[in-house]
Amino acid sequence: MNPITGTDKISLKTESIAQKLTGQDPSFSQRLNSAVKDVNSKQNVADDSIEKVIQGEMGIHEGMLNIGKADTSLRLLVQVRGKVMEAYKTIINMQI
Repeated sequence: MNPITGTDKISLKTESIAQKLTGQDPSFSQRLNSAVKDVNSKQNVADDSIEKVIQGEMGIHEGMLNIGKADTSLRLLVQVRGKVMEAYKTIINMQI
């Protein structure tokens, strides 16, 4: 049985190379902003892939892979959004 590979590429920890070299840890808002931009770019690639498949410039397998990547990244972002909203509601309901 072969292990599942490629799952380490799905992450909200998308930092620039400069930040990795300097060792600075980006804030949550920077990470979230970067993740939203990444999801948006994957959605755009998926849209372009659909057009290319229809025009015959790209194989259907490649197009479906791009659509799958966009779908997975969007689902991950929605899950993170849900967890953030849940944490926010918990903090709001805390008594001081």
